[in-house]
Amino acid sequence: MANDHSKKFTSTIVAGTLASIAAASPCFFSRAESLRAAMAGGSDGGGWLDRLANAGFTVAGLPGADVARAACVAIPVFVGFLAIAIISQKLPLHFQKPIHWGLFIASMVVAALGFFESFQAARRDIRDIRLLAPVSLIEQVGEGRVFLNAPALSAARLLAPNLASRSPDAASIKALASSPVRWREEDRQDPFQSILLAVPLDESGPLVEMLKSTPDWHLTKIDNQGLLYQRGTHGNSSENIQTTFANTRESALHAAQTAMVMQFLGKNKDAREWMGKARETSPGDPLVLIQSATLAAALEQWPTTKKEAELALKKDPSSTQARYLLALALLETGNTSSAAAESANLSAQASRTPSVLWLQARISRQANDPTTEIAALEPLLALAQKQKEEPTLIHIHLAQAWAKRGFAAQALENYSAALKGHLTPAQRMELENARETISNRTPRP
Repeated sequence: MANDHSKKFTSTIVAGTLASIAAASPCFFSRAESLRAAMAGGSDGGGWLDRLANAGFTVAGLPGADVARAACVAIPVFVGFLAIAIISQKLPLHFQKPIHWGLFIASMVVAALGFFESFQAARRDIRDIRLLAPVSLIEQVGEGRVFLNAPALSAARLLAPNLASRSPDAASIKALASSPVRWREEDRQDPFQSILLAVPLDESGPLVEMLKSTPDWHLTKIDNQGLLYQRGTHGNSSENIQTTFANTRESALHAAQTAMVMQFLGKNKDAREWMGKARETSPGDPLVLIQSATLAAALEQWPTTKKEAELALKKDPSSTQARYLLALALLETGNTSSAAAESANLSAQASRTPSVLWLQARISRQANDPTTEIAALEPLLALAQKQKEEPTLIHIHLAQAWAKRGFAAQALENYSAALKGHLTPAQRMELENARETISNRTPRP
């Protein structure tokens, strides 16, 4: 009898081991997530899981980050199976058999789900680091002080710590990138020699516009992962964008990423050509379709955005980015009810990121639904305050939404908060008039 119990216990442990390995297996087929976690682990805002991935990367590169992530999944699963197996040994015999069978069935379910997720992850995975980080741009940065935007700083902390040490700190970067005046002042006090801007480039727009008219700065390299400017260096940034990859999918992703960088620079003809190349090379890849939809949205080609987003969702129904683009296209083409339905799906599917919350607020505003608009704007305001971003526009929309609902106190509070922000004289007068109108209509106690 004791031998039989020992065999059952051993078989349960073996099943738990296999289940834990299967549960962790997707971590080895999601290289992009490993790199993201490792980069986040090098910043102040990274969680402990991200820091473990960062430590794994330090020891053994991206495979090390994969192993660190996998261990964080496998160990809890194995410990759970082990704990239940040990506890079951203390129970009466008639309880042990169903518990052991239950653990065996659970291990099979966990293994099946793990292998399924591995298969799905392998289909979506990007293995070549050149498609995940600005490695070629980092290699070409010269000596001296360098300005890195926030994505470039995250990559440099992981891939080139010496380069990161020559850049302003994370707290200063965002303000400098969005304010050419502040950036010039910083440059006068301690001159930069290179500027590396990695994707996403949206927040670097004001700085790039300034650099276009600054004669001593030159765009020396355009890459699928960003831009490199150097002081006093002349170069042909249109050369050497072509590169080789292991398969057609990676070549297509490189072309699609390059298209988005070209669009950011206002080179729309080049952007369309690169995206056309991507669509021809890998026409059914969901990531390429999402990039194609993103380009169409940037060019305000909303029917194309809708078509490409729908195709991407057919290939990958779990894609929150594709669903976001579809909801945006529906809103911009006047199909507010369908946009609201997609927005609800997006809210259930995705974390409430600033872009998702803004879209939900816009859709609710268009649908004249102030209650749902407020439900999107209030967490957006909390995020803005946490990240010390300008909340004036959010306060304005909140004030208007509360006024529509007839809540004068909340409307007046948000109008007063908005008036403390940066406004043009015309905007200030309009808000003061709106506040006065509500105040005059509010009964005095």
